[in-house]
This record gives sequence, structure tokens and C-alpha cells, in this order.
Amino acid sequence: MKLTESKITIDSEHSIEFGKAPWDSSVEVIRRRKDNSSGGYDPRSRSTIPINGGFIDIADLVNTCLDFDKVPPHNMYKIQAALHASATRLGITL
Repeated sequence: MKLTESKITIDSEHSIEFGKAPWDSSVEVIRRRKDNSSGGYDPRSRSTIPINGGFIDIADLVNTCLDFDKVPPHNMYKIQAALHASATRLGITL
């Protein structure tokens, strides 16, 4: 995966990265990264999900979780606020 943005650190071992899919450079992906015990990238402990294309993308996963009531209520407020802020930045009225 070729990174396109700085990684977002979650804690000392975990981060989130954005980049281009290794299988198709036109597909933007998000990856959960976990470092191994020596601080290097652990390829067996990661998940890469397409954002804007592919067989399933991040919106499909979020919507499915919401359809099955799998998002905890305290996270719903965060999602709603983030969705509103993103729509405002993009000039979209929800």
C-alpha cells in the first residue's frame, strides 16, 4: 500500500493509514496498522478496506453495522457529528 496521508496514531502499537490499494492504484483504502514487538509493521495484523471502490467499501461496512444495530450509542453521536462536519466541509446539505 502506498501511503497518501500521514498515519493517525491510536496508541503505541496501533494506527490508521490512508493510501492507494496495492491491487489498483485508483482505489483509495484505509488500513488498520499494528506494529510488531520490535516496532516494525506487522503484515499479519492488519486490515485494508477500500474507501471508494472495490467489492465492498467502508460505507457498506458502516451502513451494515448500523442496519444491525452494532454501533454503540456513544459512538453514534461521534459518527453523526463527524458526518455533519464532513458534509459541511464538502458543501453538502444533509
